[in-house]
Amino acid sequence: MKVLIDTNVILDVLLKRTPFDVDAYNILKLAEEKKIDAYLAAFSITDIYYFINKNLSHNDSIKTLEALLSIVEVVSITKHDIKRAMNFKEFRDLEDALQMQCLKKLKGDLIITRDEKYQKLTNKAISPKDFLPNEGLT
Repeated sequence: MKVLIDTNVILDVLLKRTPFDVDAYNILKLAEEKKIDAYLAAFSITDIYYFINKNLSHNDSIKTLEALLSIVEVVSITKHDIKRAMNFKEFRDLEDALQMQCLKKLKGDLIITRDEKYQKLTNKAISPKDFLPNEGLT
């Protein structure tokens, strides 16, 4: 199964945001064990760096990103992808639309996100908590 992981899920793990960090960790564990194919949108990397660098040095932030990138793949964003995302009528948030474009680009199954608004816009979005029972990790 190919999944795109939203920035908020990664930050839950890295910033240890209780109670969400446990489910988010289990998703990354599935990716590390190659039970799922996990992806991040390229633009998520800078957002993740921004937030973790508030608590870590630059070098530690880079090491954290390197560890993350050993577990997940990155979906690039091109001008074409941005234009396609801008035409998604159901999304009023460009970042959400770009996430959906990334999912389409990689021919993925789901976006794992805690963004409830996003989950209401598409049946392709699922919370970490709801995703895990499907993978046998209740």
